[in-house]
This record gives sequence, C-alpha cells and structure tokens, in this order.
Amino acid sequence: MFQTMQHNATPHHVANLTAQAHIGAAASEAELLAQLQAASDNVLRLAGEMTARPDFDAADSLAEQHALAQRLIGQLLAMPASQS
Repeated sequence: MFQTMQHNATPHHVANLTAQAHIGAAASEAELLAQLQAASDNVLRLAGEMTARPDFDAADSLAEQHALAQRLIGQLLAMPASQS
C-alpha cells in the first residue's frame, strides 16, 4: 500500500514525511540510507524539472532536500561502526 501511496503523491513530499518521522527516532542504517537515497532521487528529479522548464522554481524544495540529506548524513556518521 505504501508504494501505491508513494506513486500517487509528489515524491519529495512522501520522502520528507517519512524522513521527518524518523529523524528524531533511532533508525537503522538501512532506513537512513533509504531516506538518503530518496532525498538524492528528489534532487535529481527537481534538477530535471529545472532543466526541462526554465520557469520552474525549485529553490525551496532543493534547500529542504539538502538540509534533510545533511541531517541523515550526520546521523549515519554518528552511528557506531558495524562489527562484522
């Protein structure tokens, strides 16, 4: 069901809501990496929109995705190294 909702919603809104819900909570490395991948995908999507449509203003959305990615990277760096 989540994938159905994800395809019906604007991708960056879904990623933001999911990531915002986990930012304060203890998230697994896999969850953080998935959220970081979603933020990266959104940046690429927004860049494509900006290229295709010169009148498209994505500055706010790009800033949100950048801030989200920075927080996720910080959380990943703060995690203890896995012990294999």
